[in-house]
Amino acid sequence: MKESPKYAKTIIVFVKYKNEDRWYVADKELWFLDLRKLSAAFSKIVFDDDLSNDFSDRYDIDIVNEDTAEDFLNHIREASTEELHNILKGGFYSDIVDLVPSLYIDFDNKIFLSYYPEPASYEVFVPNGWVGKYEDFMFTDSIPPEYRYWIINGKDVFL
Repeated sequence: MKESPKYAKTIIVFVKYKNEDRWYVADKELWFLDLRKLSAAFSKIVFDDDLSNDFSDRYDIDIVNEDTAEDFLNHIREASTEELHNILKGGFYSDIVDLVPSLYIDFDNKIFLSYYPEPASYEVFVPNGWVGKYEDFMFTDSIPPEYRYWIINGKDVFL
């Protein structure tokens, strides 16, 4: 795994893309899908004009959606369920909250669910035509059982 999960720095994200399920661990700032909306909202509060059209910090992708997902995801290393399970099982983390998944992104159905515990409001900055919600997706059918790395010896370690 390129980056280890670390609360408020690198987050765990579940992605559905082209009917495939995957985990990613990457810098939390990468996951605001529509940087133009984020920039516009922030600049109205602070400067009353647009901040930037420079999206080089995110591979020159201003809006990550069903059309740009492949390019975006190719820049980020996938994390396997087994890797995440082993980190959790082996106690290779500083705080259990490091290992809680923060985002669920379904590029196929244009659904974005955030369960990020800080007030980042990822769900507000989704592409047009998408559904964005703040919702606990871990204990629903959103994550297939074989991807629930937090089940150890039949027990849910997050409960």
